[in-house]
Amino acid sequence: MSLFWKIFVSFMIAMTVTSVGAIYVSFQIASQAVEQVNLEGRDRIIEDVAAALAHGGERELKSWLFNNPRPAPGTVLLVTNERGDELLGRAMPRELAQLLRTRPFRRPATPPNLRPMQLTPHLIGPNNEEYRLLFARAPVTVLGILMWPGTQVAVLSIALLAAALTSVLLARYLSSPIVRLQKASRALAAGALETRVGRPFNRRRDEVGTLARDFDAMAERIQALITAKETLLRDVSHELRSPLARIRMALALAQRRAGQESQPDLSRIEREAERLDALVGQVMTLTRLRTATGPRRDTVCLDRLVSEVVDDARFEHPEACVEYTSGGAVEMLGDADGLKSAVENVVRNALIYGDPAQPIEVRLEADASEATVRVLDRGPGVPAAELSRIFEPFYRTDKSRDHRQDGQGIGLAITTRVAELHGGRVTAYNRAAGGLEIVLSLPLYRAAAAH
Repeated sequence: MSLFWKIFVSFMIAMTVTSVGAIYVSFQIASQAVEQVNLEGRDRIIEDVAAALAHGGERELKSWLFNNPRPAPGTVLLVTNERGDELLGRAMPRELAQLLRTRPFRRPATPPNLRPMQLTPHLIGPNNEEYRLLFARAPVTVLGILMWPGTQVAVLSIALLAAALTSVLLARYLSSPIVRLQKASRALAAGALETRVGRPFNRRRDEVGTLARDFDAMAERIQALITAKETLLRDVSHELRSPLARIRMALALAQRRAGQESQPDLSRIEREAERLDALVGQVMTLTRLRTATGPRRDTVCLDRLVSEVVDDARFEHPEACVEYTSGGAVEMLGDADGLKSAVENVVRNALIYGDPAQPIEVRLEADASEATVRVLDRGPGVPAAELSRIFEPFYRTDKSRDHRQDGQGIGLAITTRVAELHGGRVTAYNRAAGGLEIVLSLPLYRAAAAH
């Protein structure tokens, strides 16, 4: 159960119990009938009502009742006719309705000419119609209306609705900053260094506001550190380009002047210079991708792009067997150069570390929302604990480090960053029959959806 629902249920239970308890007590207080005999001011009220009835009949009595809604403090006078109808059409409280149905108790031994005591005062009008007077509690406060019939269910429903609404607002007020912190921490972990909790949470003066401000300060510091590192890598890589160019020029002059016995050593120096130049280029590419916020959104024929990568791999490694299967034409919006580099790095990784005697499989699959590029090899695989780390820059497993030295450990990091910029992901699995499977998943952003 999420924190929101935990807080909501807790507040809902507490407020419901409190509301129902308060309403129950109010019902008990309101349900107590007014003393019909020993009521203060009872005689005066009866005299006024009798005078109004004798002067103008039932019409004058109704006028008096209408003009005197509370003839005594906290008291309402209800008058019924012989049919049991209240003259002003007011609802009859349950206790008074029960009192009207109650007949005076007559003992068998009482004399026949004894008139029993009436439970309520009676008045006789000019037309000999009998009226009964009943005293009830006046609805002085909101809780006073609880005595009226049918009000209990309505008040309970209102109380439950108010408790639910209040619980929702309190739960959202307490859980929304935590949810925001959760989303911000996940975004920061995914590489969105500009993520901040921001307003209004960091403006609060409670513990949540302090936590939000601490998180923003931490994110600022992390962004500054990573930006400084990326800037250093970019600057160093850029500065290395100039001495590398001079080394290659000097090497070309040395190859012309040197004899045949020195050519193997100079060729080795040339290969190492080329490897270093490629490494610098990849570092600069990775730095550029890490500082980018999003790729270009051009229409890309992904099936044609993957096919070109496979053709290039076959040309560069004629001894290798690269099999390519595709489910048909796949179009998406993205950066063609970045996507080609991403797929090329995965295929090159398979060519370097796979078994040269076994084929490399490249598969392109797509559905309505996502395209998947799978590259499968028959190499030694990767230890399960290190499957996620092979996408880190300069990281190599022990097996790959001892196997061949053609890679620089940056290609898969570039692939990962390209996938992230396109909203996709890269995962690696060890195949059951041996080897490694790398899956590049890319959402298919259509042109209409982008617009």
